[in-house]
Amino acid sequence: MSNYKDNNYRTRPILTVLLIGAIAAILNQTVLNVALPTLSEEFDVPTSTSQWLITLYMLVNGVFIPITAFLMARFSTRQLFFAAMIFFSVGTLICGAAPTFALLLAGRVIQAIGAGIVMPLLFSVVFRLFPPEKRGAAMGIVGVAITFAPAVGPTLSGLLITQLSWRYIFFAILPFSLTALVASFFLLKNVSKPQAMKLDILSVMFSTFGFGGILYGFSIAGNLGWGSVPVFLALTIGLITLVLFVLRQLTTDNPLIDLKIFKSIEFTLSIAISFLVSIVVYSMMILLPIYLQSSRGMSAFETGLFLLPGSIIMAIISPISGKIYDKYGIKWIGVFGVITLVLSTAFYTNLSYSTGIVLMAFVYMVRSFGITFLYMPLMTAGLNALRPELHGHGAAMQNTLQAISGAIGTAIMTTIMTTQTNLFVANEVTKTGQENPTSTQLSEITSDGLLHGINISFVTATIFAVVGLVSMVALAFALDKKKKKLKTMLSNEGVY
Repeated sequence: MSNYKDNNYRTRPILTVLLIGAIAAILNQTVLNVALPTLSEEFDVPTSTSQWLITLYMLVNGVFIPITAFLMARFSTRQLFFAAMIFFSVGTLICGAAPTFALLLAGRVIQAIGAGIVMPLLFSVVFRLFPPEKRGAAMGIVGVAITFAPAVGPTLSGLLITQLSWRYIFFAILPFSLTALVASFFLLKNVSKPQAMKLDILSVMFSTFGFGGILYGFSIAGNLGWGSVPVFLALTIGLITLVLFVLRQLTTDNPLIDLKIFKSIEFTLSIAISFLVSIVVYSMMILLPIYLQSSRGMSAFETGLFLLPGSIIMAIISPISGKIYDKYGIKWIGVFGVITLVLSTAFYTNLSYSTGIVLMAFVYMVRSFGITFLYMPLMTAGLNALRPELHGHGAAMQNTLQAISGAIGTAIMTTIMTTQTNLFVANEVTKTGQENPTSTQLSEITSDGLLHGINISFVTATIFAVVGLVSMVALAFALDKKKKKLKTMLSNEGVY
């Protein structure tokens, strides 16, 4: 049950401790994006192998998140957060000191276990501590960590690699997790009572192979191709076991994730919109750095600086958007946010070698401004539509689908970009009438092909954003209908 009606907790210290841990966990998701070439050279492994540092982290994180609904019911807030921060801190220390690639990979796995616990726990605690009319503002503060930390990751890692060493990427994160661990001993309070529950092992197995198979299949599809045997097997196993997972949740007395959450049309629509928005946002995180570095010759650090103003805007506006949500609800701010996302994404569908960098940066800032009215308000609206005992299950599902949407968005955009690039190159070579173009000609054609592929990928992302807009309008109508129905019921009872 929710505790906000009768608790005497000092909410600010509790939220602060959890946020410090969340910043460490989320920052860790993107800091290696620009470090892979350096790590490949350091450990003498191909890029396809070093990519596992990101892929395996995402897999373990995504597989572990669904289990957190059970963990949050079975263990106290302090126990769970202690465990998460210990796992994360130990994993981070191993990564920073790793003498071999295998040990670095092992450290990433240990990190991912801790990180997989933190975000659902944070959401659940917020909804236990704050009443519905204040949750938007609280989730807006949480949004600072969720939106700012991953965006600043590439900039931070680029600076550390340039000035110091790749090891300092992890040593820079470690103080955050250790601070959260020590502070939690003094400031963190238990906001829920543990229940004697039995873990359904069959559900865990189905969840692991279901979500893990889908995450893995999409994460390797961009490199291996959709027709490859590993991709086909991973997605097939994932889909089959995911169906078994759903059937198991509907028939067992102790579901890992209670699927009653989807009986709420508001929750279902909000999670669908968040899923679409995440795909569009992840497409930008993949495509824009490729364009800036490959087509415009910018370094990884310069690319990070390009993205930084948008990240700062998100950090500033996120708490404000939360307060606006508390006052006006999701309807109009959600529609505004998706329209901004559609228009800003559409802008990037016609990039060239001479597109103004300043104009691009401004549009990216506007885009970031709009996104702050989507992520946290949508999550808050979805969880607000659930009964208090379902908040943990809803938070676990939201975080799981967000992880999956990232893998799907990356795979789709990478595939479209690669396919369109290859088609463009083949067509241009045919047009020249030369079976063996010179290296200079082939380089120019390939560069033009990559630019074409990026533009087509942004067209696809725009289509996803438009579908998100239609879904957002549907959610607005659903909320209006529910509000009118409630008003009619209260009027009939003589409240009005």
